[in-house]
Amino acid sequence: MIFNLYIYNRRGKLLYYKEWNRPLNTLADDIEEERKLMFGMIFSMKDLCGRLSPSPNSEGLHTIRTDSFALHHFESASGIMFIFNTDPGVENLYQTLKHIYSHIYIECVCRNPLYEHTPDSPIKCPLFVQKLDEYVMAQSFAR
Repeated sequence: MIFNLYIYNRRGKLLYYKEWNRPLNTLADDIEEERKLMFGMIFSMKDLCGRLSPSPNSEGLHTIRTDSFALHHFESASGIMFIFNTDPGVENLYQTLKHIYSHIYIECVCRNPLYEHTPDSPIKCPLFVQKLDEYVMAQSFAR
């Protein structure tokens, strides 16, 4: 089951957030704090993975798994980060996040002549929201 999705730019600005089936939100009173904590944790974990990797060409952070959730991460060459939180039984969603970036984000936000997006502004494109929701709900892990 999928809990939520975060999309950040390279400077840590949250561009998009969506919840599907989040069972518990302990930071509901301070949403901005949660968003900062998530970016900070990803930033630190990416750095740690880079330092611990035996290969300089490592692809970096893909999945963090605990007993209560799994965090899935994809970062584009331009620094846009996509992060899914799911239940721990969901397999690695790196390719799914890559698909969302290349086929939904790029097509609906970056190449859409009817939508003007600036790098630090939240994504408010109805076509992006619709295509993302359709794609995610069609996946077996979403239920």
